[in-house]
Amino acid sequence: TNPVKGSSCRGPRWLARSQLSVLHMLHLLAVLSASDMPLSGLRAFPSAGATVAAHAAAARALDRVCYPKDGMWSAAQFEEEIRSPRTAALGAWTVGDSGDEALVGMCFTSTVLDEASLTSLAVHPRLRRRGIGEALVCESMARAQAAGAAHFLLEVRSGNEAALRLYGRCGLTVAGRRPRYYRDGEDALLLSASLPAEVGGASPMRRAGGCLSEGARGVERALSNK
Repeated sequence: TNPVKGSSCRGPRWLARSQLSVLHMLHLLAVLSASDMPLSGLRAFPSAGATVAAHAAAARALDRVCYPKDGMWSAAQFEEEIRSPRTAALGAWTVGDSGDEALVGMCFTSTVLDEASLTSLAVHPRLRRRGIGEALVCESMARAQAAGAAHFLLEVRSGNEAALRLYGRCGLTVAGRRPRYYRDGEDALLLSASLPAEVGGASPMRRAGGCLSEGARGVERALSNK
């Protein structure tokens, strides 16, 4: 039984999480084997119900593809995050010739008081440089803004120039540095953006396309000063 069929992403209940993860990995590879992989859109992960475990397994499978050593989070951690009321989990899905969907991008944010923090961003390597990561981040920022957050924060490796430029296009600017933050000793840059209040029921970020040029200029300056 295919654990990701259509938008319901159902899987047989008797399957263990490890089995679901393997099946999702195989399904992801099968869908991505198509030469043309149109996106079926961005949508939030369900935070309750019978499909949460299957969505967590899909997230884990994508995580392992994007971070090959063993991924960033376990399936249990993804499930915990998806169920958390503080977490907003947004996914990008592609559809194959058979109509089956696979998760190819995801962005997780956690909100405490008026601050939303990006905790996980991943896009399948074969689908990078197509604007999926930018769309996920900008949409996550817009949703955080609509939910009442006033600030959006994240940490990124100081040497990850591609990610820095992506975040800059989404309006994030360098706000600080955390020396030797990562296990290998690399510094982390703290990026932030203020989320303007909604006016007239429409998000200023969405009206502007979600991405602001000032952030891109700020990140470019940071890269030039490295």
